Amino acid sequence: MATLVAAVSTNCGVLSPEEQLLGRFFEASRLHDTTSVARLSAVTFNPRIDGVVGDFEVVDVAEAGVSKRVTIRASVRQLEGATADKALVITMVRKGD
Repeated sequence: MATLVAAVSTNCGVLSPEEQLLGRFFEASRLHDTTSVARLSAVTFNPRIDGVVGDFEVVDVAEAGVSKRVTIRASVRQLEGATADKALVITMVRKGD
């Protein structure tokens, strides 16, 4: 029973900081909320041009000094309706306070 509880607890953990930030970014991008996107990022992910990210999974996080290189696997739906799985590499840098 203890093994089952440990396995279930592992799968119900909280999202990593990278997943939380990317989730907010892709949600704002999906709604084309440029004000919210500007608070989170210096770049945009325009739903008409780049598509809409539905689900994504963080595959790798590599830290390099003050930045992180985050690789994700994402399901991206294009404007015409086609969906494709894509690997995206995101560079995250913390803004100065």
